[in-house]
Amino acid sequence: MSKIAILTCSNAGLDYLDFPKDITILRSVIHFGNSESFNDYIDMDAKTFYERIKANPDDIPKTSYVALGQMIEIFEGLKEKGYEEAIVVTISSKLSGLFEAVKRAANEVDIKVTVFDSKTLAYAEAFMVLEAHRLAKKGKKTPAIIKHLEKIRANNQVYFAVDTLLYLVKNGRLSKLQGTLGTMLQLKPLLTINQEGVVETLEKIRTTHKAQKRVIEKYIEVTKNMNCITYISHAHADDYVAWFIKELKAVFPKREVIVAYLTPVVGAHTGPKALGLGYIDLDALK
Repeated sequence: MSKIAILTCSNAGLDYLDFPKDITILRSVIHFGNSESFNDYIDMDAKTFYERIKANPDDIPKTSYVALGQMIEIFEGLKEKGYEEAIVVTISSKLSGLFEAVKRAANEVDIKVTVFDSKTLAYAEAFMVLEAHRLAKKGKKTPAIIKHLEKIRANNQVYFAVDTLLYLVKNGRLSKLQGTLGTMLQLKPLLTINQEGVVETLEKIRTTHKAQKRVIEKYIEVTKNMNCITYISHAHADDYVAWFIKELKAVFPKREVIVAYLTPVVGAHTGPKALGLGYIDLDALK
């Protein structure tokens, strides 16, 4: 039986969940200006990060994925530990160059590497990673694992709202024109990540509270008859999270809600107080 290593990027936010420690995390880096760099979670966790950008809103951070040489070293280390294959689940290739970078690294090592584009991030990506690990431990082969991940990828959705468009604009995830208009009109759009893995505006809304309310309404509309995993991913927005859970429990009293931080390398693009509400359709995975 082939021994398969499971890897992901820190965009999945596994550090804020209970996860098997033999999953390898490729750590992205947060940069402030030209002089300060921090490995995601290791050098700077979510709480510290969001407190910093709240205190210094003009100091917009940038991010970069793990260096190619470091990836090669990681793969070589896994080979030395007896792994014959590796599956790497990455953030959407439309949101980062990591997917292509891992494929380049894979060509430089003597271990079979399969790179899977999650076409998402945060908890939905983390769930794919955890499922890949579960199946690998059961002895499933790579094609079967990838087929299962494709089902998850096709049957999950997240709706989210941000408190400011500044970070999405500055980091190139929203066009400057959209960002300028949004700032001028104080728009707080209802956003999603579409099936291609791109951040998409669904509706333009005037206030943060109305946008968050619309996030909940949209989720309820879509999942009212669904057997699903429900999750909240947030950028240090604990007060909003409590309100979201209260609203959800009023409609779905028996649904469990998984809550996790958006790790700093994701928060660098959403800004503080961002909040996403998502689901994974369990019946579609059978």
